[in-house]
Amino acid sequence: MDKRKLAIGENDFKTIIETNSLYIDKTLLIKDIIDTSVKCLCFVRPRRFCKSVSMSMLNYYFNIEYKDNKLFDGLKIMNQGDIYFDEMNKYPVISISFKELRANTYQEFIDNYKDLMNSLYNKYDYLETSDKLDETDKEYFLRIKREEEDTLLSKAIAKLISYLNKHHEKKVIVLLDEYDVPIINGYLKGYYDDVIEFIKQVFSSTFKDNLDLKKGIVTGVLRIAIEELGTGANNFKTYNITDNMYSSYFGFTESEVEDILKEYGLSDKINEIKEWYDGYLFGNTTIYNPVSILNYLESQKFESYWVNTGGVDLLKKLIFNLKKSSTILNEFHKLLEIGSIERVALNLHMNLTDLENDRNTIWTLFMSNGYLTPLEEITDLENVTLKIPNLEVIKSLEKIVNSWFKNNVLTKYNFIEYLINNKIEMFKSDFKKYILETFSYYDVPGNDDGERFYHAYVLGLLTSGSEYFEIKSNRESGYGRYDIMLKPINNDIKYAYIIEIKLANNNNFDEVIEKGFNQIDENKYETEIKEYDVTKMVIAFYGKKIKIETR
Repeated sequence: MDKRKLAIGENDFKTIIETNSLYIDKTLLIKDIIDTSVKCLCFVRPRRFCKSVSMSMLNYYFNIEYKDNKLFDGLKIMNQGDIYFDEMNKYPVISISFKELRANTYQEFIDNYKDLMNSLYNKYDYLETSDKLDETDKEYFLRIKREEEDTLLSKAIAKLISYLNKHHEKKVIVLLDEYDVPIINGYLKGYYDDVIEFIKQVFSSTFKDNLDLKKGIVTGVLRIAIEELGTGANNFKTYNITDNMYSSYFGFTESEVEDILKEYGLSDKINEIKEWYDGYLFGNTTIYNPVSILNYLESQKFESYWVNTGGVDLLKKLIFNLKKSSTILNEFHKLLEIGSIERVALNLHMNLTDLENDRNTIWTLFMSNGYLTPLEEITDLENVTLKIPNLEVIKSLEKIVNSWFKNNVLTKYNFIEYLINNKIEMFKSDFKKYILETFSYYDVPGNDDGERFYHAYVLGLLTSGSEYFEIKSNRESGYGRYDIMLKPINNDIKYAYIIEIKLANNNNFDEVIEKGFNQIDENKYETEIKEYDVTKMVIAFYGKKIKIETR
């Protein structure tokens, strides 16, 4: 048969179906939602893993406004029996997304929320003349449409549920997509306390003990937000990427990808597809990145198409918050190098205020955002190995880190250029200047954590040179384990580097530097790069003081 069109970036289920675009049949999600006794469900998945398309599908299936639509003809849900067919287009549905509720201030957020409620209420103009609503209801309805409501704004969705139930005499289904966006944005912009209190009120009035509600279904990237909503959301059942239930509905399974590649005549590319876009483990199900698969089908080029832009700012804030956790940066660079991190105790009930203090919370956040995935099905949440899923994510992470350091750390210095051209004295001079400027902002530990801190920091500065050097850390070479090695990637660069990081005290800089050189020589660290012009470098730190020697 002819291969179907590709609706890249299209989240409207109706448009996908009516344009005969590629759609992977996930309609059995409808069956599972009908079958479950759980009234309020939260699906947590990385962004761009088909959550919005699934919410659109649920809207078209349940919404009374689309009665007698033919969108589901030939799809799996239509073969499940009359009990499911009878639920089709039976209920009033409120479908809404919080993805645009990003703001710089709390007042701006409130203004945006008013706009959102105005747009929502405009979809139900017929309620203004409904003989089943009293005058008080209609007065509130008009205040929302005019964006005049302030005191009861957080109850706007709950009131609309009530009005729809009165008019249709049927309970209401609420579909809320990307509920966590304003909460995360509030945390980043400094109005977290205000926004979390407002969203608590929204959830409490909308979902908590609401007799007019048939089902509440919300999606987000982070489970942390749902936990912080307290009693306003304590009737939710959250389905994380660690759960087996619903694990195949978000993203493409292996068999689905094989069918897609067969349709597009690309079955011979399955191994490369696996390397680039496979590797996610949701519950016990292997999942491919759907956005990346669609983009590859269009261009037939292996590139990085996915980056979770919604999580980057939060991850950056945490990684660079070295005052609270001097080991995180070091662990992060090890992760980039070896591709995994061990002994993580997943914190699935965390809140945003925990993030700056807890190593496990930070790595759980990386998993939630799609940058890490469990190595195997999780049986013990207290001891999990997380890995970078695939080549696409590795390349995305490298670009993000390089951008962080180039744009936010290295604004005046050309350390990598100095190393490319072996301008050692210029490197030493500018490196000392940079450390003196920068370390005034950090609380540098004076114990073993201090050496890890310095190691991680130097490694981070050098990461911006990853397009010129293969940058390795704590790897075996010769008879020992070096701190940092820079090995040229192309033949134009003739210089390679072994760097040892040492922690000194105020009086023994020369002693620890000599110890560093002895360590390099005795363990033959240069074995791996002996074909290059090798510079051995020892950098000794004491608080904000630094001494660099090379041989």
